[in-house]
Amino acid sequence: MTQRMEKKLLEKYLNNKCAPDEVDSVFNWIQQPDKLSDHSFFKSYWDKIEVTDDVDSNFAQQRLDRIHHRINLNQSGQLLTRTTRIFSPKKISLVQLFSRVAVILLIPVITLFIYTRFFQSDSTIAQSNPQLNEIISPPGSRVFLELSDGTKVWLNHGSKMVYPQMFTGTTRTVQLVGEGFFEVSPDKVKPFIVESGGMAVKAVGTAFNVKAYPDNTDFETTLESGKVIILKTAPGEKSNVCEMAPGQRFVLNKSTNEYSLKAEELTKYVSWREGKLVFDDDHLDEVAEHLSRWYNVKITINDTTLKELTYTATFVDESLDQILEMMEIVIPVKYTVSGREKATDGTFTKKEILISRKNK
Repeated sequence: MTQRMEKKLLEKYLNNKCAPDEVDSVFNWIQQPDKLSDHSFFKSYWDKIEVTDDVDSNFAQQRLDRIHHRINLNQSGQLLTRTTRIFSPKKISLVQLFSRVAVILLIPVITLFIYTRFFQSDSTIAQSNPQLNEIISPPGSRVFLELSDGTKVWLNHGSKMVYPQMFTGTTRTVQLVGEGFFEVSPDKVKPFIVESGGMAVKAVGTAFNVKAYPDNTDFETTLESGKVIILKTAPGEKSNVCEMAPGQRFVLNKSTNEYSLKAEELTKYVSWREGKLVFDDDHLDEVAEHLSRWYNVKITINDTTLKELTYTATFVDESLDQILEMMEIVIPVKYTVSGREKATDGTFTKKEILISRKNK
């Protein structure tokens, strides 16, 4: 059979127009490795198939399971066909039935072969490399989402989280940059893990806050309920650091590798998800850091001695100007605002606020 005739026969096969003896010829041809090396024909077949980028993982998993089932059924059909021809020639109707079923079954198998050969970047299929999503909470905004397992997540200003569309394997792992509050759906068999900057928080059914901004040397975890384990996950290192109980706050200085774990009033560390800005005897530089992210501005303190000043206040829905005006009343500081400038690419710089000592 010539190569051209083989291609014509395969096209006939895919259109479900083959006689039983032609079906056998196609199977014999498909199973020869040298024939499968003709990539151009298979790719042309793939290009005719309409695809969508909106793939549901559950549906994809079910489809793969069906394909595996069909492959097994197809192999059984082939074996029964050969056995019937050798020992029971009169059962030709059963052979025809299996041959016609095989016409339908082979199409998804060929599709899977073409996809894995030409369009996957590695040799794994989707179920072993689940689709990852990324969600970003820009500066000046907060984001809430619910994961596929029912876990609820709040992302604070200027934060990002990478997570699988569906959790597979033995853990439920997400990657966090910035700050997030997690209400974890209970699952004792599959713990929930938040990884960030060489550290991780492991929980089962728990409510906790993780703060790990790249421009901050501290990694913080505040536990509201349940129990978590703090781990180090840097390359070449994976070890437990400590366990936390409700009402505790963990702070690791990544520069010195020293940490503290103590019971604290947690309100100011977790109230941000409700839209509240709570300062409780916080130093001025910490206040400036929170306000910078919350309102997407650049705040500079021009006198280092001012950083030792502390500030206590609670704000809900106040504007930045209102907060700064209140600050001028409570502590000996004043502020000036610089207008935004337009860059060459058409974007605008952040509003800049300078905090300085108030003249006596």
